[in-house]
Amino acid sequence: MTMIGQPINRVDGPLKVSGQATYAYEHWDAGQPLYGFILGATIGRGRITAIDTTRAEQSPGVRLVMTYRDAPAQGTRDVSIFSEYWRAQPKLSSPEVHHYGEPVALVVATTFEQARAAAHLVDVEYAVEPGNYDFAARQDQAYAPKVVNAGLETDTAVGDFESGFDTAAVKIDQRYTTPYQFSQPMEPNACMAVPHGDELTIYVSAQIVDAARNSVAGTLMIDGQRVHVVAPFIGGGFGSKLGIHSETILAALAARRLNQPVKVAMTRQQIFHLAGVRPTSSQRVRLGAGAGRTIGRHRPRGQHVYKPPRGVRRADRRHRSRPLRRSQPLDAPPADAARSSAGEDVARAGRSAGPAGSRVGDG
Repeated sequence: MTMIGQPINRVDGPLKVSGQATYAYEHWDAGQPLYGFILGATIGRGRITAIDTTRAEQSPGVRLVMTYRDAPAQGTRDVSIFSEYWRAQPKLSSPEVHHYGEPVALVVATTFEQARAAAHLVDVEYAVEPGNYDFAARQDQAYAPKVVNAGLETDTAVGDFESGFDTAAVKIDQRYTTPYQFSQPMEPNACMAVPHGDELTIYVSAQIVDAARNSVAGTLMIDGQRVHVVAPFIGGGFGSKLGIHSETILAALAARRLNQPVKVAMTRQQIFHLAGVRPTSSQRVRLGAGAGRTIGRHRPRGQHVYKPPRGVRRADRRHRSRPLRRSQPLDAPPADAARSSAGEDVARAGRSAGPAGSRVGDG
């Protein structure tokens, strides 16, 4: 049967539009769970100097208040692993604060409302440090990372671009900027973690199930075969659910500590801080061509496709390019994928900067 050009229904479409699809936070397979609420840092950069959980621990229904002082030992983020999505993602592992909203405590209680109320009773004191927040003001401090996304070379060149551009009959030399962009799917990032002796089942909204399993296993420092991921439906992701985030790791840590199912979901506001962001970027674009030459073609509906002239496709020696990529670390939420019609190249470049960063391009 030919499917091309035919109106094919999505396999999960009828269940989603009729309200029968079960999302991560809606699973009840393990019975009545406990509920966790994430408390985020209220500073942009610095460290925790004092934290008092007494009032929160005495609040009705509270079963656990976890901070960096008593969180279990976790695996470290191994940059030798090819993709960020497969790496360990430790949480509550130190008093350091790298960006606003970073988790500083998890409160687990009998109900969500009890956990949320108690989280605001955790008293945290900080030593605030100067932070880097203004991308435009610090572009002169951008640096060349060793590699960019997928291990690609930072700088590449075909021919002598500078001489070719200097002698070009037609030139374009412009700088383009893009703003921060955030993924806000209809289904918030959520997880229910269920312990079974030495094994763990996580019900999570994950776009890459294998990555979720490896990341959780690496963080908990257990065999990946002991982690079972259940992710039948995704209520939108736009790249923000390619990897797992704080809610999954913290739910897993709490469930193993209490030996009970624990649900944790980000609030809509927390998604801005904890689910990754496409970083801002500044890209200088220089194009040069001889008189009568074709540089490229433009595809309608906002998607640009570069189609080199016939001479270039034949490895014409007159074709010259020099893409340069620079990163600029900022004390901002982690750079991550954020899907849109423009693709994900900017977010990929930002990820190469480390926990947070933005891109400065030149070519």
